[in-house]
Amino acid sequence: MHQRSPSGHYNGIVIRGRRWPGALGASLLLWASFFPGLGWLAWLALVPFLWALDGAGTKRGVGLGALCGVVFFGLEFSSLSSLSPFAGAMVIPMCLALAVYGGLFLALFGAVAGRWSSPLVWAGGWVLVEALRAAGPLGVTLGSVPGTMAGGPFLPAAAWGGPWLLSLGVAWTAGCLACGVRNRRWLPWAALGPLVLFIVSLIPSGTRDGGTLTVALIQPNIPKLEQLDPNLLPGHLALYRELLSQVPPPVDLIALPENVRPWLRDEREHLALFQDAAVEVGASVLVGTAEFRDGKIYNTVLVLSPRGEVMGTYAKTRLVPFGEYVPGRGLWEKIGLGPLISPLLPFDQTPGEEVRPVGNLGIMICFESTFPGVSRALAQAGAEVLLVPTNDAWFGETRLLWEHYALGALRAAETGRALVQIGQTGVSGAWGPDGRELQRLPPWTRGVLPLTVSLHQGLTPYARVGDLPVLLLAGLILVFGLKKGPTGVGPGKPRRSAATRVKAPPAPPRW
Repeated sequence: MHQRSPSGHYNGIVIRGRRWPGALGASLLLWASFFPGLGWLAWLALVPFLWALDGAGTKRGVGLGALCGVVFFGLEFSSLSSLSPFAGAMVIPMCLALAVYGGLFLALFGAVAGRWSSPLVWAGGWVLVEALRAAGPLGVTLGSVPGTMAGGPFLPAAAWGGPWLLSLGVAWTAGCLACGVRNRRWLPWAALGPLVLFIVSLIPSGTRDGGTLTVALIQPNIPKLEQLDPNLLPGHLALYRELLSQVPPPVDLIALPENVRPWLRDEREHLALFQDAAVEVGASVLVGTAEFRDGKIYNTVLVLSPRGEVMGTYAKTRLVPFGEYVPGRGLWEKIGLGPLISPLLPFDQTPGEEVRPVGNLGIMICFESTFPGVSRALAQAGAEVLLVPTNDAWFGETRLLWEHYALGALRAAETGRALVQIGQTGVSGAWGPDGRELQRLPPWTRGVLPLTVSLHQGLTPYARVGDLPVLLLAGLILVFGLKKGPTGVGPGKPRRSAATRVKAPPAPPRW
């Protein structure tokens, strides 16, 4: 076994002195891995972080985890600076709060990973912490390792184990590489992560073809500030009329983004624009709007028949915390923060009653596509294709547009359904049922993209059973690692080979 000297060396490699730079470097590498084409960095990004945590102990592990988490999530959510024209200086505390919130989860991971230096503990613990961060009404999946896998060869494995199976493979590989620095017997085990994902990705998921759907995607590229200017409404309607006239028949569906125009069901003259297009092209039309019903506001999508009739609606069920509603608004008002919150979000939207398809169309409005549970529910209810109208114009020309689009690849692979995203400013495009990209419009451009996607029926194993099997596996791996103890030098006593054990001195002779 490789031993640590009192100065903190493993075979001449300084470990202790590089703990903080290791955590900081890992946060930068992990952030870079979410850029288009750099997803492969995720397989290496966690290595310096785990290396830094090796034998750090609980207290130091908390600090290292917090450092890595706050820096990474600070960079991840720095894109929210695009909201400054709407939220002003409140953007700064908002970004800081999200950075600290994410840092708490990595601090929790650091407490365990610093106490037990083992690839088993690291892999199982990482998956459980990522899943915990994505859970509940305040859950966030942006910045989770599976989001880096779009376009990669292992994505079809999500049909069997969902996003956390991909996370487990990456964390296992990183843990073995980190331990391999001081114990080379772990290095060959690093190949187990990608090998298992590759084998699983080759197994048919069990869905079956159900025909095809020809969709015309319309990307108007109207910046958010212009969308909010009522004086520009006539020009916007003229723009939509022009884009609709460019749709090349025959198509089955014309898909427009979220929030094209609010109150379409009440403003019949505006709805007529899209009804006329449906009749002229002979296609159904999907258009984003808002509805006011019983004193409540719903973020809604209308589906028009080829005859121009409203044949179905879907109201968004998973709203954005502090973006579409304020959790615990009454409490904030009681402690005197109501005047601070009201100018930013004067009213709360109301979530829809249930996740359900419209015919065979599984619609997820914007934020909903970041969560696997929504797409699973749609597939279980009979959706044969997934459609994501979104208004990511809020985020300007930042990387969040790509990351949101990339999560669509996960939803497609998990459910075995093609996924089509339609954005106001982009990214608009489609992923096949195996999670591989089919086609896309360049972001921040205006245009119409006709494409044909496959319809699929039946359920993948993941769509049937969800996250529980993989989370149980991660929990078992974690528990086994905790019982086995550290594989190297942890906070307990270091393991020593027989050759390095110090023999007790012989008893003095008796006289």
